[in-house]
Amino acid sequence: MKPLYKAFLFLGILTVLDFLFRKGLLAFYLPLELPLNGGILIFYSVFAICALWLTRRFGNSDQMSLKALGITLDRRNQIEFLYGFLIGAFLWAIVSVVQASTGGFSWELRPDYSVVNLLYGLVFIFIADLGTELFTRGYPLTVLKNRFGADAAIIVMVAFVGLKSISFEAEGLLLFYVILIPALHTIFFSIVYFATRRLGAAVGIHTGANFITISIFDLRVSDPSYTIPSGIFQANFDAAAPSTTMLQLPYVIMAVLFSVGVYIWWKNRPVAGHDH
Repeated sequence: MKPLYKAFLFLGILTVLDFLFRKGLLAFYLPLELPLNGGILIFYSVFAICALWLTRRFGNSDQMSLKALGITLDRRNQIEFLYGFLIGAFLWAIVSVVQASTGGFSWELRPDYSVVNLLYGLVFIFIADLGTELFTRGYPLTVLKNRFGADAAIIVMVAFVGLKSISFEAEGLLLFYVILIPALHTIFFSIVYFATRRLGAAVGIHTGANFITISIFDLRVSDPSYTIPSGIFQANFDAAAPSTTMLQLPYVIMAVLFSVGVYIWWKNRPVAGHDH
């Protein structure tokens, strides 16, 4: 089978596994409920393991090792993960501040937060984002780049992520943002992966951004049934809740600005010139 067909087969298999393990289809069959929704964390972990195993198998069939795909635990990846985490956390903290400003609300300390929940949320977010990066970066994006070039590969992956993000639980303007924001995020995650030739920075930025917007500044109301516990700060809506656009537009603006910034950085890096 040609590498291009295998890349789409890879995406197809992981899309099915995504519905089974991460979208909750198998969660209904859990015989018991573990503390802190531990069963769901196990499912996300299984998905990440499957994504890694499939990456190895598909990559080896095309003479692309995990090391060649930038999926290792070496020091360079660890350092880039750390820097990426700090960058993602800093930028999306700005998003949360802007969100409160444009939405006309303030952040207040959630009375029921705990350090245990915070650490658990960080672990869950890291595993979830690692699975996502293995799913949409690494092997399939590299094959698409080899076949169409890096710019076209990013466009194809953006289209795929946008379609995959369609939710039957959202409608109208909210559905638009549910599709648009992950698609925009795919642009800069893919550029960072191509520019560094490793997965560490992309996973770091992804984890840092989600950690801030879920475990620190959280728009959700407190609910013990949440897979990831509620964040440290909650939105204090004094009057009517802000509009969907007021809440989501800061994410869109940051995604666009960051995409443009990393694109310019990528195109002007001499070491990455032959990847364009």
